[in-house]
Amino acid sequence: MKKIKPAFFTCLTACITACTLGVQAKSTLWKITSERGTLYIQGSAHILKPENYPLAPEIEQAYSEAAALVLEVDMGEMLRPETQQLILSKALLTQPDTLQTTLSPEVYKEFSEAAAAAGLPPEALNPFKPWFAMMTLTITKMQRLGLNENLGLDRHFYNKAQADGKKVIGLESLDYQISLFDSLSSENPDDFIHRALAELTDFETDLNSLLTAWETGDFNTLDTLINKSFEGYPQLREKFITARNRAWVKQLAAMLKSGGTSMAVVGAGHLPGDEGVINLLSKKGFSVEQL
Repeated sequence: MKKIKPAFFTCLTACITACTLGVQAKSTLWKITSERGTLYIQGSAHILKPENYPLAPEIEQAYSEAAALVLEVDMGEMLRPETQQLILSKALLTQPDTLQTTLSPEVYKEFSEAAAAAGLPPEALNPFKPWFAMMTLTITKMQRLGLNENLGLDRHFYNKAQADGKKVIGLESLDYQISLFDSLSSENPDDFIHRALAELTDFETDLNSLLTAWETGDFNTLDTLINKSFEGYPQLREKFITARNRAWVKQLAAMLKSGGTSMAVVGAGHLPGDEGVINLLSKKGFSVEQL
């Protein structure tokens, strides 16, 4: 979250595309205003390195001004003990199927070699559907590259909101997000794994450029590195990006109209473009400014 796995890099990395609103790129922080309220929207990287902190002062200032924090999903829901069981109920194959029997011998060999190289025993992933096995490999590879999901912006600001007693609002339920992942089960498993492995290799190559572009608001570079991944897959863009943007904007617009100041931290790939969150809010008559 993408060519074959929009949820992976949309939900696990700085999934940011080119800004087409005709403004000079400054950062991934936006200020949206109505007659009654203010909403800061920060494009999120869901997994980062320690050196990506501290954040720019304007991002922390936006949080300080906000009375409520808006996330894709309330992380309190994500951190509940029963969440692991919910994920497993979606991720496990139905016996006697295994990942090895689901994939062709050639593709299973390709995946097994990649898993072993990342320090994952391939047999440990045999009970899982291709999307979950690939997600596990993706996260493991990212960790080996120095990235840490606990350092993602969502977690950073959720922890601050908990400590500060601020209200946390989720735009989606965790069950819905997991179902999005699980919908990838309808993909051709061999095609899915083969292309996901190829894109993971590209991600490793582009990682430093990606993080630098995210930090500096270099949308042209981000477009080159990420937006190209949706080319040829309009149905996946609609499911994982566009449809969710429309649903989110309805909620965000209601917050703006109700007054007060809030801060939303959502995957940055949801912000740009004609059907991006920023342009959709602008079309509703709100003032938008990139900070």
